[in-house]
Amino acid sequence: MHGFAAKTARLGTYFLKFKVTSNSTQNFCVGILCFWVFVPQLSYSSIARVLSLIAICVWFVIEVFKSRGLMIRPTFAFLSLAIFSGYTITFELMTHGIEGFLSRIQLYIMLFFLIVQQARRNDLASLGSIFWLIIVLLAVSMTVTYLYVSTVNDRAMRILIRSSSEALELTEKGVGGYSLAYSAVLMLPALTLLSFRTSLIEFLEVPQVLRVTSWLPRLLIWYVTGLSILLVFSSQFATAVITLTICLMIIFVLWRPSSFRVLLLFSLMSFMILFGKSLLIELLIYLAPIVDGTNYHLKVNDLLISLQMDSAGGTVSDRVERYKSSLILFLQNPFTGVLYFTDIGKHSTLLDTFARWGVFIGGVLLYLVTFTQVRSLRSLSSQRGGLGVILGTLIAVLMVFGLNNAFMAAGAIIFILYPSVFSAMARSQMSQGEARKVSNHA
Repeated sequence: MHGFAAKTARLGTYFLKFKVTSNSTQNFCVGILCFWVFVPQLSYSSIARVLSLIAICVWFVIEVFKSRGLMIRPTFAFLSLAIFSGYTITFELMTHGIEGFLSRIQLYIMLFFLIVQQARRNDLASLGSIFWLIIVLLAVSMTVTYLYVSTVNDRAMRILIRSSSEALELTEKGVGGYSLAYSAVLMLPALTLLSFRTSLIEFLEVPQVLRVTSWLPRLLIWYVTGLSILLVFSSQFATAVITLTICLMIIFVLWRPSSFRVLLLFSLMSFMILFGKSLLIELLIYLAPIVDGTNYHLKVNDLLISLQMDSAGGTVSDRVERYKSSLILFLQNPFTGVLYFTDIGKHSTLLDTFARWGVFIGGVLLYLVTFTQVRSLRSLSSQRGGLGVILGTLIAVLMVFGLNNAFMAAGAIIFILYPSVFSAMARSQMSQGEARKVSNHA
């Protein structure tokens, strides 16, 4: 009891000594945005939207007046984002007015988190409070959602795909939908690494409020990791389940990089290409009675019929037709895109961007959502779990944005959570190197 009281006293002292700086004020602004993005009850709140918009504006004002801020010393990624945003927003306003801009607002807010990351690229540790805020908010939202899905309505997360009175009622109860399920998919590769390499947690600038007990940050990571897996498999989003399975397979096969493991992964992929169809048909026949009565039942039956007939049908057919629509439009107008025409697939952020804006702007977006992982491949791939996790996060991003639409929460995960974990890996590597130098000198 005495130890706990002492830690509580230190926590109180920490808050009394807290200083208001430009970075802390910007973090507060980003925190407001994170609440709107990750808390289901705030999804339809006009007040939350206005506060988030004000927070973004305040963040930019502070950044503009920084002597060495991003506006004074822009990075290549920031300039690329400026080109992408300027080009697409201009044409949206010219062709479809404010409605065109608002139809893509989730993507622009998602990319705002990239600006935050670029502004702190040399001091990612200063985003530690945002990292842990994301983890805590997701822990709460996932707990409420999983309890509701597992005890009240197993289709609740799918109901939230479309706006309706029932969807509004569910969000007011704290139930998350598509965004929450795919947030879990995106962050699981990074959380898996932290779950098995808990020493990295110390390099993530754990806030004092979570240091009341030394095991709390570790327990929180384990809890969110396990809950994320349960939530994805309970969500009834087939694409999320498939993406998660592929990412976890890559992580564990490449946990300790070696020629044998790379060969094993290549062999598994080759085997799946050659015999995957037959195996998948057998697996679907086995799963059909198990998933009877759930949303998976329709998808399993549709996919089974598609494979047996070599053509897509049902819900699978709808997806395939949308992907084909975007791909055909892109091939017809590869350089400029269709520009004025918006009746494209609307089921794949990456494909739709290439179709609408052409190869250059589409390539810019592809670069923006993957450059964090690509840059980390060379420096961190030799670490235990490094190659698997970096490739896992890369595949997760490509599959989520290649097979689905972008959502705001993805930005916080890709541009805040990923870089924070990669930075922790780099600092851990440096710390081990310094320790070896001291040992050798001794």
